[in-house]
Amino acid sequence: MDFQNFNIWLQGVLFVISLYPLLIYFRSKNKIFLFYSLYVICLLFYFSYYGSIVFYELFFSYRKPIIFYGVQFLAYSFYISFMRELLETKKYIPKWDYVLKVTRWVFIGCIFLIGILDVLVSSKELFVFVALVLVLMTVFAFVSYFKAYKIEASQVKLLIAGSCIYVIMANISLYFSYAGYNKSFDSIIFMEIGAILEVLIFALAIGNKIKKISDDKKETQLRLMRSSLEASELKIIALKAQMNPHFIFNVLNSINNYILKNDIEKASDYLTKFSKLIRRVLKNSTERTISLSQEIEVVKSYVELERLRIKSDFSFCLEKTTDLSKIKIPPLCLQPFVENAIWHGLQSKKSEKLLQIKIKQPDKESVEIVIVDNGIGRKNALELNNTSDNGSFGSKVTRERILAIHPKNRLFIEDFEKENILEPGTKVTIHLHK
Repeated sequence: MDFQNFNIWLQGVLFVISLYPLLIYFRSKNKIFLFYSLYVICLLFYFSYYGSIVFYELFFSYRKPIIFYGVQFLAYSFYISFMRELLETKKYIPKWDYVLKVTRWVFIGCIFLIGILDVLVSSKELFVFVALVLVLMTVFAFVSYFKAYKIEASQVKLLIAGSCIYVIMANISLYFSYAGYNKSFDSIIFMEIGAILEVLIFALAIGNKIKKISDDKKETQLRLMRSSLEASELKIIALKAQMNPHFIFNVLNSINNYILKNDIEKASDYLTKFSKLIRRVLKNSTERTISLSQEIEVVKSYVELERLRIKSDFSFCLEKTTDLSKIKIPPLCLQPFVENAIWHGLQSKKSEKLLQIKIKQPDKESVEIVIVDNGIGRKNALELNNTSDNGSFGSKVTRERILAIHPKNRLFIEDFEKENILEPGTKVTIHLHK
């Protein structure tokens, strides 16, 4: 291949490689892309010295040694900055990072020193000085790679591989240049081949670094999600632990009323039904969620107990238009609202009493549960009991459990005007998101 054509081709490749990461930097503000792009741009200017493009010939015609060697040392300063960002030496090997930081400024200082020596010494002596610096830089580079190898990351090996290729090829070029071999090719071609291989390997190292950052970000998000889920589950467990004693207290209080009235037969019947209910409640309480059919069985058992407690019986109706076994719900979730309907709505009513539970599935993503009673309503219940409208303890806890299980869940409690066969009473609507 003709050397001149190869050099022009190399310049085109380096220009394309330098442009893309620079554009990424302006978008991401990640300094890895900036220093990588600046390093490649410096190599582009350095190798353009050997090209035949008129612009570069005019550019390098003034004070050539300063620009030629200066761009080379500027490239090495950007290389060190790129290495520090890529390997995060400040984080993993802070002492060596300080050495790299000082070395970067040494290279920048060499640029000014070359300007001074260009005036004081001959071009050959200047070349010897630069060659000596490059040899020392080679030794320093291999020491740096040894230090960097301690960092456990795939991009470290790629950085070392690319850098070693360039350093070896650059020293081969330096050897042929210093020895003055008269060959059919220019010795700089070794350095150019090393440079193109190096920047391509560096591109792979950057890709690995980006992947690592992305994986770390995903892992962090997963940890946050797991922590959030664990917090929600702990909250649910704590709420359930508060719910069960509250529920059991209310039932035992009803049994106590029968005992005080010396109604042994009803107390025994109540206790038998209560034991069956407790077995179901304790079994379900070990689960985070249960099927809605299991929850309805608990509600039915509870309603049977309350029918025994209330002298004036009430009617209970369940309407469903979907398969309850496939719907998940927090255990003991409906009982507090059924309890409120019976104790505060129906118990004080003199006429016909009716409690309804309607379950339907408006769409594939949600389930609607409506608990309706034709009792005296919340306003009258509050006036009768002389309490404020803060809601019962069980209702508050259940609301928190429903919201904790899914952020899109909703719960509404409202008084309503006459609906179907029911007189004004209270309606509780629960929207569960699957």
